[in-house]
Amino acid sequence: MRKRIVSGAEALDLGLLHELVEPAGLMPAAMDLARELAEGPQVAMRFLKQSIYNAAEMTWAHSLDEIAAKTAVSDHHPDVREGIGAFREKRAPHFNKWIEELG
Repeated sequence: MRKRIVSGAEALDLGLLHELVEPAGLMPAAMDLARELAEGPQVAMRFLKQSIYNAAEMTWAHSLDEIAAKTAVSDHHPDVREGIGAFREKRAPHFNKWIEELG
């Protein structure tokens, strides 16, 4: 396999980038993405992140089993009800209320 450097536009076309921004817009775009991720459903995102890391060391079948097990847990998490309710009510979801309740 031959290695080569690709441009930002080509990396975006290949799906290697989430977004392409000008240098001056980098920090605002990064902060917007960080805010979006921080406000998202933390349990589901942590499970997904673990599964991605673990997949490199697993067989395809084992990886699918792990994802299915984590999905079975996250599907019953309070964030799911919040997401469905927000969608039905046409409002932004307020995930992670359970974290506030722990404090």
